[in-house]
Amino acid sequence: MNSVQPPPALQVTLVQTYHPYTQHTHVHPLGILSIAASARAAGHADVSIIDMKVEGWTAQQACDELVERAPDVIGLSAMTYEAGCMHELAALLKQRLPRAIVVAGGPHPSVAAEDVLQDPNIDFAVRGEGEETFAALLDGIAARRRDFSGCEGLSWRDASGLVRHEADRTPPPDLDQVPMPAWDLIDHTKYHDVPRGGVIYAHKEFATMFSSRACPWRCTYCHNSYGKAFRARSAEHVLAEIDLLVRDHGVKELVFMDDIFNFRPDRAKAIAQGLIDRDYGLKLTFPNGFRGDILDEELVLLLKRAGMYRCMVAVESAVPRIQKVMKKNLKIDKVQRIVDFIADQGVMVHGAFMLGFPTETEEEMRETVRWAAESSFHTAAFFRVIPFKGTELFSQVEQAGHALPTDWSAYEPYQTEINLSEVAEDKITAIRNGAYKRFYLRPARLWRIFKLIPNKARMLPYLSLLFAQRAYAR
Repeated sequence: MNSVQPPPALQVTLVQTYHPYTQHTHVHPLGILSIAASARAAGHADVSIIDMKVEGWTAQQACDELVERAPDVIGLSAMTYEAGCMHELAALLKQRLPRAIVVAGGPHPSVAAEDVLQDPNIDFAVRGEGEETFAALLDGIAARRRDFSGCEGLSWRDASGLVRHEADRTPPPDLDQVPMPAWDLIDHTKYHDVPRGGVIYAHKEFATMFSSRACPWRCTYCHNSYGKAFRARSAEHVLAEIDLLVRDHGVKELVFMDDIFNFRPDRAKAIAQGLIDRDYGLKLTFPNGFRGDILDEELVLLLKRAGMYRCMVAVESAVPRIQKVMKKNLKIDKVQRIVDFIADQGVMVHGAFMLGFPTETEEEMRETVRWAAESSFHTAAFFRVIPFKGTELFSQVEQAGHALPTDWSAYEPYQTEINLSEVAEDKITAIRNGAYKRFYLRPARLWRIFKLIPNKARMLPYLSLLFAQRAYAR
């Protein structure tokens, strides 16, 4: 009697790609860690991780490692400015592992799947939140399917070579049902000495995490990776992951990467209270920012008790007209009051600003710089406005006939010459460089930073170098 044999188990490796650039921060590869966890929950047990950034690897070095592992399926995750690395690595893999199936995912393939699949070295593109889509793709590959019609969230080529885009997959509404990241798949010690999100740190033993996904506001410049329907994990679920990180991985500091942690204040307060009750002594940072005009004082006080020593409030522009142009519509007076309050509590507060919105004038840029310099922020960053593919801003400038780079590395946040404003390139560069000098070269601010900054012996030389790079960048 012949029995049907199950398909052989797939060996899967997920890769966080890396383009060397001037950004000085790094976080754990939460995207592929979550994808890995969901793949394992779906029965695909043989999953491993490569983080090219923490390893400092080139595409060739990553390919050498993958040849050693010889996986059946290789997933490549990429931000827009990492797309060049993704395509370079895919080409190397098809030369040396021609039987391996190469899948692209992450923010860039999610918004540029058509472009990505013009590369014959990439077999599939997973769009959007990929946990369910990638697991379904692995099921199909294991079953030797050739037709992936109906696999939501997937872009693929049919037998004739035609690129097909299946319908978008509805994002998971209940994030408590999404498996926690596969923290056991990485060597945590490799992340101890890398600059993390927010640069400044209290403890080297840290972990990054998302407690929610998406932001309901419609800022024209912002990504759409998680859609606009805010979804949050319950406080209990978040605290359970923190328990795991402390117990199994010795974590002493948490870096929350939520787009808007404070959108549901009661949930945020419950997380803070849970940490207070546990008394782990953790330090907390929030480098992706709170929305300042809805942040309340009670939450600030609870988070400080829970261990928050630094946070970020994203302002972008202090000019009401530009707030309308970018569709953020932030109430600047409320932001100023809460920033003053945070600073008064002895919590370092970082401001994020953007220069170069469409129609923005030199006077408006200088007004934002003036407001920032006179604010209570301890630290600040001044970014150039970048129209990432998939954003409303990208569509706006593309329709207006603006010549945008086709080299995706030009979209690197800290070093770009994309200029959407009415200000000449040399002038906007001078304003941005001058913003750092005007903001930081104030004795009172430097003293405030010195008093609060942790790890002074390690941090101060590094921050001085960082200031010089940004204040005198070309």
